[in-house]
Amino acid sequence: MKKFLSKYWISLFALCLFGLSAYIVFMVYKPEKAEYENNEQMLERQISSLQDQIQDNKQYEGVQAVLEGEIQALDDSRSALYEKFPGEMKEEDQILYIIYLEELFGTEINFSFGDAVEVTQLQDGTKLKLLTLTVNYETTYQGFKDMIDKLATDDEHVTSVQYCTLSYDTASDTATGTVTLVRYLLDHGQEYQEPVLDDPGGEGGGSIFD
Repeated sequence: MKKFLSKYWISLFALCLFGLSAYIVFMVYKPEKAEYENNEQMLERQISSLQDQIQDNKQYEGVQAVLEGEIQALDDSRSALYEKFPGEMKEEDQILYIIYLEELFGTEINFSFGDAVEVTQLQDGTKLKLLTLTVNYETTYQGFKDMIDKLATDDEHVTSVQYCTLSYDTASDTATGTVTLVRYLLDHGQEYQEPVLDDPGGEGGGSIFD
């Protein structure tokens, strides 16, 4: 063995060096090289993104001075719009709305309570909900047209006419039927306000549509 080692120690030493070199290359150098290249590519992407952002900022630098004020104005406008919509309509709210319609139509209304259904969520987290109510009416033909127009343009109670039926007696100029209404609700986390319940003084009376 001594003779063998003394004769081939250089070859054995070279083989050990080769094995060590292979270990360093494949187990240390290559992984670190791959990590370095990955970090380099990531840095290049970040630099490219920052350069694009700088170009965008330069493009809009002329409006930067008024941007903050315009953003505030937009927020104020959105808040004012949201105030036109209730966050929810409980049974007492629905009763008051029907009383409002009775005074508007000049007739007694039969209805069933509706349940609000969420249809979408806005970017700021506000939930848009729809409440569907079907009510009856009795009026003249012109009153029917005025009623539909009033419901569609009512700023106090934002409503859409989803569907309606019409039965018309030409002899008495009487239009009767039902209207399916959709009330829009915007729930943006506001605190529920209980309605003020006053004596409605009965239904019917002078309909603005007659």
